[in-house]
Amino acid sequence: MSRFDVDARIQVAVIGTGAGGATAARVFARAGLDVMMIEEGGWLRTASRPRDAAGALATAMRDGGTQATTGAAPFPLLQARCVGGSTAVNSGIIWRMPENVQQEWRERHGIGWLLEEHALIRAYDEIERDLEVTVTRESLFGGNAEKMAEACAALSLPGKAMVRNAARCEASGECLQGCPGEARQSMDVSYVPRAIEDGARLMENARVDRVLFRGGRAVGVVGTLLHARTRRPTGRFRVVADVVVLAAGAIHTPCILARSGVKGRVGAHFQAHPGAAIVGRFDEVIAMSRGATQGYEVPMHERGFKIESLSLPPELLAARLPGAGNRWQRRLEELNQYAQWCGHVRMEAHGTVRPGWLGPRVSFVPTARDLRKVQDAVALMCEMMFAAGATEVFPGVAGFPEVMTSAAQARAIRYASLRPRDLHLVASHLFGTARAGVDERVSVVDA
Repeated sequence: MSRFDVDARIQVAVIGTGAGGATAARVFARAGLDVMMIEEGGWLRTASRPRDAAGALATAMRDGGTQATTGAAPFPLLQARCVGGSTAVNSGIIWRMPENVQQEWRERHGIGWLLEEHALIRAYDEIERDLEVTVTRESLFGGNAEKMAEACAALSLPGKAMVRNAARCEASGECLQGCPGEARQSMDVSYVPRAIEDGARLMENARVDRVLFRGGRAVGVVGTLLHARTRRPTGRFRVVADVVVLAAGAIHTPCILARSGVKGRVGAHFQAHPGAAIVGRFDEVIAMSRGATQGYEVPMHERGFKIESLSLPPELLAARLPGAGNRWQRRLEELNQYAQWCGHVRMEAHGTVRPGWLGPRVSFVPTARDLRKVQDAVALMCEMMFAAGATEVFPGVAGFPEVMTSAAQARAIRYASLRPRDLHLVASHLFGTARAGVDERVSVVDA
């Protein structure tokens, strides 16, 4: 008799149902193979997802949104834990791989043959058709993105409407809580159900603990069944498979591999695009609750960052406002008059991800050059806010006024000597911990 509560034998096991796992499951299932998707979180049906920010974070986000790096200056690492992965809580921004990134993969990692141009374009075209990828219409901008567009016009910056997988967007501003009309084609409403229609199975609330190997080859996984609400263990499972696709994200993929006995560079080279956000107050109504959550962006690749409009639910916006007591309460009366923008930085720092007793331990410290890029991004965003007509800007930088009233004040941020803990950073773009490449000294797998 099996010691496992679930003991299955299939052709393809896919661990994780985010962008990578769900796409793999869709491809394999459409090809007629017997596929099982294994997801640590649950399937949060759109109609029953909490609409308040606190409930949404507690239900969908890993550790309720509190997962963070370790060290003297920790910052949050935002990841979802649910069917659809982080696609179920993000704003649906879609980018084709930039040429400079392709060049780096070719020259540094030797996997250029995986990047055959015509094959990539065919894949991009198909995905963009499937997921209804399109440029955000100006009518969907809302006040937050409109102000960024005004700032770009005033300062001659290369701003543009975002490309998102939400052609039917209704500008409800509720991407975090789950698109109420399912216009955003996140994996939980697109590739996961389509894979199931093609015969794939889904095992939710099932945490993979380790990969099974035989003769140096992955032949399955074992893990723990979890109670949907309490997250306590309820049993054990084993899935034996001809093919194992490990797509558990940049934090948990290396931890699973390490627990499975894989050595070498597993969990090394962790990288991220941490972002710093600012808030601006305007005399007119902005109403972040209307419009695409993220509709406009300013790529500043030559300076190492990208600026994005990023609307917040009222509860989260209130936490960003300066002051206390009556002064803070008066600002609450003006909630419709604030805009928030975020600058994501392409950092050169490398960190590590290691399994720990209480969960993954992620170490990441920005370099001095990384911090200068963050400062440049924050200063530019402040300048943009004032160029768009803001009367006050809240930079969120230690050692500077919590409320600024002129672009001249903001420019000083660019040249200050700051430490990581002086900046309010959050990262949701996480990668690098299971590198593919030809050199086993710096790679985990080959091409």
